[in-house]
Parts: sequence; structure tokens; C-alpha cells
Amino acid sequence: MKKVVIFGAGKYADQVFFYLKNDSPYEVAAFTVDGAYLREGNFMGLPVVAFEEVQKDYPPELYDMFIAVGYHNLNKFRAEKYSQAKAMGYKLISYVNSRASNFGGVEIGDNCLVLENAVIQPLTKIGNNVFIWSGNHIGHHAQIGDHCYLAGQVMIGGSTIIGDNCFIGMNATIGHEVTIGRESLIGAGALVTKNVVPRSVYIVADTLKFRLDSDSFLKLTKMK
Repeated sequence: MKKVVIFGAGKYADQVFFYLKNDSPYEVAAFTVDGAYLREGNFMGLPVVAFEEVQKDYPPELYDMFIAVGYHNLNKFRAEKYSQAKAMGYKLISYVNSRASNFGGVEIGDNCLVLENAVIQPLTKIGNNVFIWSGNHIGHHAQIGDHCYLAGQVMIGGSTIIGDNCFIGMNATIGHEVTIGRESLIGAGALVTKNVVPRSVYIVADTLKFRLDSDSFLKLTKMK
């Protein structure tokens, strides 16, 4: 069983720890964070060490690594740590949930996270350091660039291209043969059917608050 060090000591890290522990051939040996943010020496019952010194106790010849942080600054922080870990000589593992659907013919890079009920159709290409949350659909021949984050229930049409460092919010829909330029933010519930230039932002307004509170509404509709 190959041993892994997880970069991070927060909500992403404990989720990755759970998945690797319960649904992978990997054993998590320790966690690591930047030394300036090292507050506790223990997380999830395992050691936490400074990233600057991780090679001393967990050398890359014996341990792999996974960068378990979120989409801060359009994934650029995760991309930075990804590059630093590779420069240290670490192999970065990918995790694909056993309940995800991948019929085959899919390229998946390193440090990728693909969670349960995601559907990745054949002949797609997933870049490096991509997080694909649960319930996503990625159509045939689609390409997801490096350092992207796809929140839950995203729908991506066939032959669509998502550029590097993009964030796609929950329930967003990207049409067939659409190109999303790099470093774009597509908000929750957005519908995009035409090409998007780099660094674009597409957001949908929240539903308006109704004029009545819940008690008044229930009385009005006789639901109470």
C-alpha cells in the first residue's frame, strides 16, 4: 500500500483523508502545511509537519502527495503548491471515486479529485490538478484544462473546452462545443451556450426574497 502525505489541514484535507482511507489503495501517513500556518502537530490522528521540511521525514522516494486545498484565487494557490510539490520530487496522486462513472478512453492528469456520481464520458481529457465534485456530467470529447474546479451537479456538453484555472459553480450548464477561456468564473446556475473570452465572469442573480415571512405565507396559503 503506497503511503501519501496530504497538503492541507482543513475541510478539503479531511474529506480527501476520508476518501483515501475508505476507497483507495493509499494509506495517508501525514499532513503538511506551510510552516507559517502550522498551529497543531496533529490532524485526524496523524502528524502535521511544515511543508518546507516535509522531505526530511517523508521523502518523495517513499511517499506520494496530494494537494487538498480549494479554489482560492481561481485555484492559483493550489496550482502553486502543486508546482512546489512536483519540484520537490513528489509524485502527485489522483483519486477517482469508485462510484464515479468512467466507461474508459478518458485521460486524467495528476492531483485530480473525481467524486461520487460524476459521469465522465469517453474520449474526454482531464488536465492536472482538477477537482470534479459529485454529480457532474462531462460530455464526450470535452477537455478540462489544468487547475480547474467544478462544483457539484455541473453539466458540460460534448466537445467543450474549459481553459486553465476556471471555476464552474454548482448546477451551471455549459453547452456543446463551447470554449470557456482561462481564468473564468461561471457562477452557480449559469447557462453558457457561446464561447467565453478569458477572465470572464458569468453569474445569475439570487431569487428575490418574498415580501412575507414564513408564518404569514403559511397562513395566506392555508398550509399551516
